[in-house]
Parts: sequence; C-alpha cells; structure tokens
Amino acid sequence: MIRTVSIWRWQLVFTASIVAIVVMVAGFKPQTLAIPLFIGGIGLIVVTTLVALMVPWRRLPRTAVTVLPLLDVLGVGLTTNVPDLRLGFLWVFPVVWLATYFSMPWVFVGIALSGGCLVFFSDRSGPPEDVLLRVLTVVITLSFLGVTVRIGAQRSGAARRLLQRRSEQVNRAAERAETNQERVTQVIDALRIALVVVTSAGRILQMNDAYRTLYGRDRFGAALPSASVEYDARRGTALTPERTTLARAAAGESMREERVWLYDGAGQWHALAVTTQPIAGAREGERITLVVIDDVTALLEAAEERRALTAVISHELRNPLTAIIGHVELLRERDDLPGRVPAQIEVIADAGERLQDLVTSMQAQTGRVSHDPFEPVDLRVVVEESAASFAPLMGAARQELVLDGAERMVITGDAFRLRQVLDNLLGNAVKYTPGGGRITVRLAESDGHAEVTVADTGIGIAEEELPRLFEPYFRADSAVRGGIAGTGLGMGIARDIVLAHGGAILVTSEVDVGTTVTVRFPRRMREDPV
Repeated sequence: MIRTVSIWRWQLVFTASIVAIVVMVAGFKPQTLAIPLFIGGIGLIVVTTLVALMVPWRRLPRTAVTVLPLLDVLGVGLTTNVPDLRLGFLWVFPVVWLATYFSMPWVFVGIALSGGCLVFFSDRSGPPEDVLLRVLTVVITLSFLGVTVRIGAQRSGAARRLLQRRSEQVNRAAERAETNQERVTQVIDALRIALVVVTSAGRILQMNDAYRTLYGRDRFGAALPSASVEYDARRGTALTPERTTLARAAAGESMREERVWLYDGAGQWHALAVTTQPIAGAREGERITLVVIDDVTALLEAAEERRALTAVISHELRNPLTAIIGHVELLRERDDLPGRVPAQIEVIADAGERLQDLVTSMQAQTGRVSHDPFEPVDLRVVVEESAASFAPLMGAARQELVLDGAERMVITGDAFRLRQVLDNLLGNAVKYTPGGGRITVRLAESDGHAEVTVADTGIGIAEEELPRLFEPYFRADSAVRGGIAGTGLGMGIARDIVLAHGGAILVTSEVDVGTTVTVRFPRRMREDPV
C-alpha cells in the first residue's frame, strides 16, 4: 500500500509546479488566462489536489490511487490547447508516478491518455504531418521514460526486498547468537569452579558468579568493600599486587594446579587450585588468559579430618596394644604352659608385632605440630602490605594515603592477625572517607609501646555512638543513612585481636571531620598463640 504521505508529496510537488507556471503565464502572456480549456485544466489539477488531501487512502484499494495521476494527465492535456505554449512536458510527473508505484499496463494507460489529449485538445495549427509528428514524439518519449522508470523501480523494489530479507536473517542470527550467549553464560554461572578471563593489560573481560562470590566482586567486576585477600599460605604472607593470581595471569605466567590461599570478606579461608589457559583474542597479537580457580578447601578439610582420625585411632590403639604385647612376652617366659598354648602365644605375638608396626607407620605419617606461636613482626611491613591491597580502591576514589613515622617497628605477635586488624582499620577509613579525602597512618613508640594511628577525613561518628562501636552488628546512623555497606563486625574483631596481643584500641571521632583509631601493642615477647 502506498503511504498517504507519499501520495500527498507527489501531488503537491506537481501542483506547485503548475502554480509556478500559471504565475509566469499571468506575467508574460495574461491573454492565455482567457482560454477556457487552459483554465479548466488548471482547475481540474487543483480540485484533484484537494481530493488527494481529503480522501482516506488507507481504507481504499491500492489501485484507487491511479485516479490521481490519470486526472493529472487529463488536466495537463487540457492546457495543451494554448498556442505557442508547450505544456505537454508536464506529463512527465504523472507518468513517472504511475511507473514508480504501479504496473506497466497503468503506465501505458497514462501514455495513451496523454496521446488522446494531444489529438483532441492540443492546438492543431500547422500541417497535419507536424501535428502527427508531435503526437508520436510525445508518446515515444513518455513510453521510453515510463519503461525506464518502471524497470528501475522494479530493480529498486527487488533490491529493497532482498535487503529486507537479509536484514531479517541478520536479526534472527543475532537473536540466536544472543540466546546462545545467554545459555553459555547461564551454564558458566552454574559451575562451582570460578572462571575469569583477563587481558595482558590486567582488564577483566568476563567472569562467572563463582568468581564474583569468591573474590567479593560485583556484577561489573569492581571490588566490593569487603574484598578478599590472597596469601602464599594459610595465615601466611599476603601476596603483593604484582603477585596476585590475576596479575600473574595477565603477565602471561603459566600456572598448573598452583595452590593459593584466599581470605574472604566473611573471614573464611579458601584453598584454591589455580590453572591458567591462553585463549584466542579478537585481534592478532592480543593475549587473553582464562584463569580456572577450583576451591579445594573441602577436599583439604576432608583429608585433614581423615589424618586426624587416623592419628586418634593409632594413638588409641598403641596403649592397649602395648599391654597385649607385654603380657605375651611374660607368657613366653613361662615353662609350665600346657600343650599347644606356646604355639598359640607365638601366633598372638606375631599378630601384635605386625599391628604395632602398622600403628607406628600411621603415627609417622600423621604426626605434626598444629599450633602457631608468636614471632617477631615488623608493623611497618604489615601496614605497607595492607595499604598496597587497598591502593586500587583509594585510587578510584582519589583518596590520598600518607604513611608516616617509624620506618621499622618490631613487636612479637601473629602477623596474620595483625594484618587483619590493619585491613579492618584501613578498610573502614577508605569506605567512610568521601572521594578526594585524606587517610594518614602513623607509627610511633610511646612509653615502651608500639602505636599505630589511622586517621581519616571521613564522615565521622557521633560522640554518643562511640561507646557502642565495638558491639556486634552495630552501625552508625551516618553510615546507614549514607547507604554505605557493612556488617558492623570489623571493629569488634579488631579489638579482640588487639586484646589477645596484650594491647589496647582507642577511637576518637567528630561528625563531618573524621575519625582517628589508635592501637597500642607491648614490645615484650610472648609465646602463647592468639
């Protein structure tokens, strides 16, 4: 169906041309306006235009539109009666209109009507052969124009339909690809193994839900406030930023079932088996690496439970087994044993010795010390490692970090637990300090104690809320109103660790000014673990 706007456009352009010609005729040959057929032709075109603007073409069949160009042909034919004014070239408009939207028979109907108008209405002054030549010239010219335009319109329509079909095919292919991508993503997200794809520049291209949960990242890849930290061993040393799993994968380092320990934001340890696999990039020379991270914590815990059970069983068997073997040896020394009893005692003795060898082997395989004694710890190193882990978050928030004070400050304690305290304090400072703020960490010695002070220019805590700061799950009103995520457990955990080291923790704060937390540790040696 031809759009109504197209119908209006064709007719209005044609009418505007007619009006322009009439204005020129009125200016140069006003006597032409006295010719009845000329005025009738112009009037017919104007009336046709008004009809075109008023008729609801969408409700009519497509062929009904042909009335308009045919009436235009008739209107132009009436104007050909004017002598010395060749207006027959205006038939180009209706003939092209018919050739563009309708079949070839309609084009020939328009051309035939044009020829008839020349015969019946045009000025026939001059010899008959001139009149006939003029009629044939117009008919042949319009025929050539109509056929050419019609062929072009058919080709254009075929190309448009082909493009439309191809566009539909592309859309369907895109929909199928999108559906397949969603299915693949759902399958990957359903896996319990953490998967992450990283570029050589360290940019994460894709990751699944298992990785987001394990490493504390949101759906866009940004680290959450309680980001996880990788260690080289359980309760060991935190990995530096350039030695983390993603950094090594981005650098092209190959890993195969390599053990990494992860301490997550919920305070749980995870034993990870990390494997890297290079994959094809979208551009030549681009290096992309798939990192496969399998959480084997449950397997290790099960193995540890089996080891512990084996140790208990072997230990519990040794005592009664020793008694059995001892009494058998006493019986061997007796000379008054009747009949087959000595032989039976030998059988018992052999079985007891084999069992004793088995118990000894089990204890050799499972025996090890499990406690973690205190040892010398440099607080400056702990502070720098903690600050390095928060550097990306502070950089994103345009926060300034200042490390001040002693270059070395050694105390006796648990390095892992002390790092946990610093992570909690620095994490709170980063979380509650607006962008562009300042965080200062100072190490100093006072009255034989080592002091670490963390001061920020954050939102602060009201004075009446300070006594409740170490209560489990307590959140300051300013943090709740600000929509800042948190559990309210960090400060309580930090205080417990500090107290276990024989230290103390002090908090001062002022709303909209900032918060200062000072922890003090004794410099004396201790042997009992936290």
